[in-house]
Amino acid sequence: IDIINDLNGNYCSNVVRKKYAMRSGETDCAVVVQNENISNFAERLGKSSGHIANLDVDVFVDRDQIYLLEMNARFGGGYPFSHIAGVDLPMAIVKWIKREPVTNELVVKEYNKVIQKNISFVDLTNLVT
Repeated sequence: IDIINDLNGNYCSNVVRKKYAMRSGETDCAVVVQNENISNFAERLGKSSGHIANLDVDVFVDRDQIYLLEMNARFGGGYPFSHIAGVDLPMAIVKWIKREPVTNELVVKEYNKVIQKNISFVDLTNLVT
């Protein structure tokens, strides 16, 4: 989950992802989903923590019970999936700093799109010789 608060620690929104694959502790394949129970949990956590910007949260769900695994106050490896779904937290941060209104930057615009990260190789030989 990406739990998003403004720069004053006020809760703004959250993005729930279902992970399908991980590599080296980072999300490789995921889908942004709508899940009211997890979203409500995320909202309560965001309001109680008072963190700023992004809180990357991992949870397990078993029989509708949510178990908190870890929280990281940073952009996590899953944020690109939120971004592809339409959330633009970097732009919202810029607007908050400039004291401009944040409108739809924090709104998920596309759910249920399965995304896979890809690793590609780049030949840097000419740059280092």
